Amino acid sequence: MTRDRPDTPSKDGRRPGPLTAMGRQAAATAKAALAWSAHRLARSGIRTLILGPAKGRVDFGGLRRLTPVSRLYGYDRGEPIDRYYIEKFLDAHRDRIFGTVLEISENTYTKKFGDDRVTRSEVLHYDDPSPPATVTGDLTDAPHLPSDHYDCIVITQTLMFIYDVKAAVETLHRILKPGGTVLATQAGLSQIAEKPAWNDTWHWGFTRASMHRLFEDAFVGGEVEVQTHGNVLSTIAFLHGLSHDELTERELDRTDPEYQMLVSVVARKAAAKGA
Repeated sequence: MTRDRPDTPSKDGRRPGPLTAMGRQAAATAKAALAWSAHRLARSGIRTLILGPAKGRVDFGGLRRLTPVSRLYGYDRGEPIDRYYIEKFLDAHRDRIFGTVLEISENTYTKKFGDDRVTRSEVLHYDDPSPPATVTGDLTDAPHLPSDHYDCIVITQTLMFIYDVKAAVETLHRILKPGGTVLATQAGLSQIAEKPAWNDTWHWGFTRASMHRLFEDAFVGGEVEVQTHGNVLSTIAFLHGLSHDELTERELDRTDPEYQMLVSVVARKAAAKGA
């Protein structure tokens, strides 16, 4: 389509006068200036969106420090950020917490999310028989734990302390009833506490791939679902020991698989034949 000439009638029938050479040059200059400004703004916006602030212009604020804000995971400031993800995960799968339930070290989550669906709550502790523990033992070698016994096992932030993690997951599968479910969460990107009981036994940091492989190998014929939780902001905040209420839900709920702060697993044991 050709451009209208200056003397082409307009919609109202009037004929505009011819543009002078100076007017055309001024219009072209203004148009070019507007185009260049739009281009600069677009490039600036894209750079900020994709690349972030330019080099030397990042404002670290109160986080520009060589020590964390807190070394207590956020407990001294409120609830830790990883607990936000753990409890949201368990709440989403609370219908699987029923019948005879085993939890590790304490039964806090069994009581919080099991409601009246739990008929028997048991607690496994590694070496402390005092309440709330009902049984002691090592998940890597626990022949005294009955096979096909539990409807659900809740195991949060535990497998990273077990060196032979493959044997532990095989035990979890063995002691589950057919059709039973393990609800597990593990640390991905995390601080490792200074206290010797943890620092000397914290063997692993997990990823979606490693957890999927571990549980798929043990739960042959069953169902395994693995999710990651966290993003760069929530991970940095967690490493600094901030609490989850220092971030917004929008900031917490954004999942970035490149920053796997927490990894959760729903593993269901294959149902009995004919069930």
